Amino acid sequence: MDVDYYSLLTKAVEGKDASARDEIYRDAYGLIRKSRLTREAAASHAAALEDAIRRIEDQFVADGARSAAEINEVLSTNRSWKPIAYGTAALVAVIAAAASLYGYVPSKVPGVARTGVTASSKAVRVGDDVVVADLKPGVDGGSTGEGLPFALQRQVVFYRTTVVPGSIVIDRENRFLYLIDSNNSARRYGIGVAQECLRGGSFFHIINKMEWPDWKTSGASTDAPLASAGQPGSPLGARALLLDKPGVLIHGTNSPKTIGHLVASGCIRLVNEDVEDLYRRVSLETRVVFVS
Repeated sequence: MDVDYYSLLTKAVEGKDASARDEIYRDAYGLIRKSRLTREAAASHAAALEDAIRRIEDQFVADGARSAAEINEVLSTNRSWKPIAYGTAALVAVIAAAASLYGYVPSKVPGVARTGVTASSKAVRVGDDVVVADLKPGVDGGSTGEGLPFALQRQVVFYRTTVVPGSIVIDRENRFLYLIDSNNSARRYGIGVAQECLRGGSFFHIINKMEWPDWKTSGASTDAPLASAGQPGSPLGARALLLDKPGVLIHGTNSPKTIGHLVASGCIRLVNEDVEDLYRRVSLETRVVFVS
């Protein structure tokens, strides 16, 4: 079911300031996460929603030359709130209808397999809590994200933040890593997150960069990465960025299909082509911010 997010959001954010628009955008993302869509469908809807947001915000930037008097007129209390309320309500209704359709078709139409939805009525969100198994060490599952949902593939996106450009922001819940750029944009990468890295700590810095790292087992202590020992098929992939806390690192993987999921090992993983791209763009002491 196609949803015209651009038209719906344009009506919903009409006359709103940046803070109010962000709240509407977050609500829209929240509705998708809480819907009964399959992972693939949810990712597709999230990508369409993000494209609509980028188009709308670009238009706001283009219209930024309007005077303060004009802005005050748009935001004045005399302006009718009904079109905004109707637009928001329509957005909620359309997303709810899409969720119902995706939940209905697989279960009711003969010959259509039901995928990504549990037997219960529990909602499926974009980043679920099921740990996805890795390929065995030495098995090379590929280096690209071509088979992943579009939302998890490397791309430049609209991203408003107060974090300094050049920093890394890791959204553990939604499984995204952002390399912050100027002008409210960021380079976004899909990630997999190990259970050990779901919580604890918010602010770190990169203290070391490694090419083709591998695990080094040191008795009963925690496994640590060893530089220049890996090869295609290494669980840590092609590159690793070590942060200033033991066991916390950003690295590649030999299991690209685990991106977007909770994973069994490592910490924050990207497909190899993505971690190589990130490796080239950041330097030592780059700030890393974890958000949930």
